[in-house]
Amino acid sequence: MASKKKYKAMFLPSRKSVAVNYGYNLRQAIIDCSIDIGSSCGGSGTCGRCRVKVVEGKVDFKGSSLLSREEIDEGFVLACMSKITAGCTINIPEKNKSGRAESKDIKEKIYSGIDPQVLKNIRIKPWIIKEKIKVEKPTLSASTDDFFRFKKSICDAFKVKNINIKLAILKKLPGLLRNNDWQLYITFDRLTNSVLNIQEPEEKNSGVFGVAVDIGTTTVALQLIDLLTGKMIDAESDYNPQIKYGEDIINRIIYSLKNDGLKKLQDSIIKNIDKGISAILGRMKINADNIAALMIAGNATMMHIFYGVSPKTIREEPYITVANKLPEVYARELGIISVEDAIIYSISGVASYLGGDITSGVLATGISKKKDISLFIDLGTNGELVAGNSDWLIGCSCSAGPAFEGGGVKCGTRAVDGAIEKINIDQKTYRCSYGVIGNIKPSGICGSGLIDLIGEMYLKGVIDRKGKFNRDIGNPYLKEIEGQICYVVAGAAAAGTGSDIFISEVDLNNLIRAKSAVYSGIKTLLEELDLGIKDISHIYLAGGLGKNINILNAIIIGMLPDIDVKNYTFLGNTSAAGACMCLLSRQKYAYCEKIASKITYLELSVNMKFMDRYVAGLFLPYTDLKDFPAVEKIMFNI
Repeated sequence: MASKKKYKAMFLPSRKSVAVNYGYNLRQAIIDCSIDIGSSCGGSGTCGRCRVKVVEGKVDFKGSSLLSREEIDEGFVLACMSKITAGCTINIPEKNKSGRAESKDIKEKIYSGIDPQVLKNIRIKPWIIKEKIKVEKPTLSASTDDFFRFKKSICDAFKVKNINIKLAILKKLPGLLRNNDWQLYITFDRLTNSVLNIQEPEEKNSGVFGVAVDIGTTTVALQLIDLLTGKMIDAESDYNPQIKYGEDIINRIIYSLKNDGLKKLQDSIIKNIDKGISAILGRMKINADNIAALMIAGNATMMHIFYGVSPKTIREEPYITVANKLPEVYARELGIISVEDAIIYSISGVASYLGGDITSGVLATGISKKKDISLFIDLGTNGELVAGNSDWLIGCSCSAGPAFEGGGVKCGTRAVDGAIEKINIDQKTYRCSYGVIGNIKPSGICGSGLIDLIGEMYLKGVIDRKGKFNRDIGNPYLKEIEGQICYVVAGAAAAGTGSDIFISEVDLNNLIRAKSAVYSGIKTLLEELDLGIKDISHIYLAGGLGKNINILNAIIIGMLPDIDVKNYTFLGNTSAAGACMCLLSRQKYAYCEKIASKITYLELSVNMKFMDRYVAGLFLPYTDLKDFPAVEKIMFNI
């Protein structure tokens, strides 16, 4: 029968192949071959990024409005909407891959750094320490057990009444004591009075280090910290490999509900972190036993998946997490074998869509200790916001979607080599000049470039307030592409893709919706407390998107509040920064718990004020220009 027969699908240019049953989903077959494929909609057929070409054989594809008739005639299909019904050879265009950089120097391609100012003044109060202890030898007249004498030595050394110890450490105790003349190095957690590790008293075992891990929806960042000196020694970063299963958290939650979906998601992130730590250890020549702890920060969905806990309830009303803080475990328990004896700690989250990465970020900004009202914005796949001061904090998450990371934009891309990151438009000719990451031919437009492009088009009259092209201004760069009027940013001859890089009105619509979600979240958050934009004294930006954006253009398009640009500060990866702070100070780690309990969470999905503000934000910059006096002044020369 046809259902029992296997069909071979080969994918170019990698030439990887897989044998599958009749009717198997083409996108899933690509993922099964460990090939990254762009798909911001998670396989629902709405983004068009999994566009591939059938070179030989055939697949069952019913068509899509996201592909032109010409493209379909040439053999192009959407992988997520196609079923394998015969042996086939499929070509995956380079620009349709997920955007993951393959360069060995991945750190230079992915911004995940910490602003040095954030950690500059932190007072180091080590709570994960390493010391040499000497245990009294047993005798016939003093024959107490090994653990009793070991425990007594530690209690005397650290002035504590009791200690906690894992069975795995207890098993190593008798051999290490007798082989090392009853002397040991112990790694000790002063917060819980727990013995984390015991080692031979050799010089190579004298250091103690921790790894701060930020698990973002798009990127993963690791920072190696010397826990005794507070020095940041090395870093590693990469794209989150879960991208191939869905580019936002909702689609990953959906994927986690499939057979083995949660396990695949967890395995992919565990292997990624394990690989990153191994790379750091190899570069720095550090003994794995000297890594005492990992401090994990991430949004609630990423944390659930990392621990192998189903995130199902996060997506279902009333949108509840299984736990806002996950328990301490040994690295080996989750499969991180490079530092299997390290203890994994996590930073407490607030709610389903306001996770530990935001608690960590609030710690790093210091807004919870300031008298004036500040606003913290983490710009990424999701837009998380916290406003407040030393008396109160309120936060929310606005699902901006992946538009400003390339999703839902035909020529959009992540911030990798070849991405246009800055744009300027000549008022007379309407020609675009641009800056490209890596100084090579452009292959797409990343988030900062898209913000510049919209802002410039609006200021120069290329588009109106609704994001529609002004077709009567004599703009020679308006061109019909795939049945749509588009604005060409870079012509085919100048592009690395060999085809025009452009933006369409459909793209603009997606981007305007995304920017409206961010600003509407800010406005709604403040209105809950009868406050306005004028009451904000300072805005702190975090996240990869925030690093390179032109603040003025972000204000012009109505994404960020219209306050003096001097009152904006970019702090880099505040999630990783807060995790580093928690590794270095037990007071900071404990204070994170207080921050999480202090933040009042506002659920925007059921907030009618938010929906009203969202609709009002579907104009440039906003329906009421009084919200943007500086933009009004620029536009009308007031």
